[in-house]
Amino acid sequence: MRVKRDSVREAILTSASLHFSAEGYLRATIGAIARDARTAASNVYVYFPSKLDLALAVFEPWLKKEILRLERAVRREKTAMAKVRRLVDGLLRRIPEDEAGHTTTLVQALSTARPNDRYNPDLLHWTERKVAAMLRHAVGETLSERESDSLARGLMLVFDGVALRRNLSIATVGSDLAETMTRLILAQAGDASLPAAAE
Repeated sequence: MRVKRDSVREAILTSASLHFSAEGYLRATIGAIARDARTAASNVYVYFPSKLDLALAVFEPWLKKEILRLERAVRREKTAMAKVRRLVDGLLRRIPEDEAGHTTTLVQALSTARPNDRYNPDLLHWTERKVAAMLRHAVGETLSERESDSLARGLMLVFDGVALRRNLSIATVGSDLAETMTRLILAQAGDASLPAAAE
């Protein structure tokens, strides 16, 4: 059994991040990642069981940082509408449009994953819990935990679709969709202060 060293793991992650960003998940190869990390390709699999695991290890700290940043931005807003609008905008526009290609890497990795890749949904579940908590913070006690969990899952499914379209270079989310999602969430929460939609 090979001894794992943090420095080798970090070198692999750094190299993978650069390759995924420059070439995308599909074109980046374990061989090239290993070469730039100054290790053998077989050694990459000592640290990461699959290319999918490697991509998720690159993506996870970035996404967690972005979600925590979004959480702070939502908390700074003053009204329920502004909080929900900030949340929707972050999830459906700002995060998917990252210039480093992290979201594109995720979409490509997950769309090519197979059951034997043993995808671990822990990051998805963490993100959904954070989004649900932001929703409850935004609208107060008007949403039950079950409703906020369902809305969070729905937002993450929309996030997946937006990220997929970005990967395909199809137009991303416009203000109309973001506004519609905001209104749907507030309507579900029973926000009586919701202004009527413009005709």
